[in-house]
Amino acid sequence: MKKVAIMSPIADAIGESATIPRLGIKLSELGFKVELINCRGEWDHTNKNIKNLDIIDLNTKKVFPYIPTFRWLSSWTSYRLWSLLMSIAIIIRLPIYLKKNKPDVLIVRMLTGPTTFAHKISSSKTKLIISMGGLPRKSPIRTLIWRSLYSHASELVAPTEGVAKSASIISKIPESKFKIIPNPVVDKEIIKKAEESISHPWYVDNNISTVLAVGRLTRQKDFPTLIKAFKNLNIDNTRLIILGEGEDRKNLENLITTLGINHLVDLPGYEPNPYKYMKNSNVLVMTSKWEGPGHVIIEAQALGTPIISTDCPSGPRDTLMNGKAGILINVGDVDQLEKKLRNSIENPNIFQDLVKNGLESSKRFTDEDVGKKWKKLIEKLTNI
Repeated sequence: MKKVAIMSPIADAIGESATIPRLGIKLSELGFKVELINCRGEWDHTNKNIKNLDIIDLNTKKVFPYIPTFRWLSSWTSYRLWSLLMSIAIIIRLPIYLKKNKPDVLIVRMLTGPTTFAHKISSSKTKLIISMGGLPRKSPIRTLIWRSLYSHASELVAPTEGVAKSASIISKIPESKFKIIPNPVVDKEIIKKAEESISHPWYVDNNISTVLAVGRLTRQKDFPTLIKAFKNLNIDNTRLIILGEGEDRKNLENLITTLGINHLVDLPGYEPNPYKYMKNSNVLVMTSKWEGPGHVIIEAQALGTPIISTDCPSGPRDTLMNGKAGILINVGDVDQLEKKLRNSIENPNIFQDLVKNGLESSKRFTDEDVGKKWKKLIEKLTNI
């Protein structure tokens, strides 16, 4: 039985926190021995009773007993300080893990630079797969690291052609070298959780139409555009709910107060089961300035929820089949979003074919379909 290790250090609850365990579980079901590498407790919540799947502690605390999250600083600064300390710990501890556990394949997602460097200096025979979860942002440091290290990997994987193109530009590696394997976003658990009841009063009242957004409250998600468009909508018995937490909460609350719509907008915070909200909302809106494939809209597709999304770089257009599975709008366009929202609330039948196409499109992102693609790639690397 071939052993596959998966490593994706994360600091917060993001889409990755569901995607990685889902991939690990599916690969274990497909006959691989899987080890999820725990860098800082990120996989503590994962079911530990799954056959052929183990959670392995990298013991980074032996390097830094405590790594603060620096939340008192800006999100940009705090994440980079956290990443720097975690990178040092990975460079020290990963070679020890590779020598002891000897996985046949190591799949790495987040902090790919230091992980690739650690693999390189370890002289391990483990095959390295660098897998990008979303759209990489260009920066001088990332450009330097990627161009220096990415050619060391046995395989490069991107979730969409748009992400592959961006990564190719940064790394100077031909786009043809990137394998396209979507993220495993949809599984039976999502469908099951979507059936749970909602106690929120706006969902109990059948006379209220709900506009839903899901995501971290950050600059990337551009929720001010959504809030302003909703203010202009001014349709009776229509409410906006934004599920998520983040550093922009105070700014968003101030904007909502300034616009005088506190009674129409709710920011409940992080919700472990957003799927029940998706299934019962009139429309889901994603206003991101940039995204990978857009996990939120993939989940909404699978649940049959109408979707409006920005046509941002680089995944939503592909996910929504060039507008055949959802409505695409320009980034930051308040007026266009208001018009599309109004039409969707007043004429819900416009989504009939879009929802049908979305359900079909979402099959690309099921753990079953994605698992088969990963199995084929791993077997090729390990000569099965």
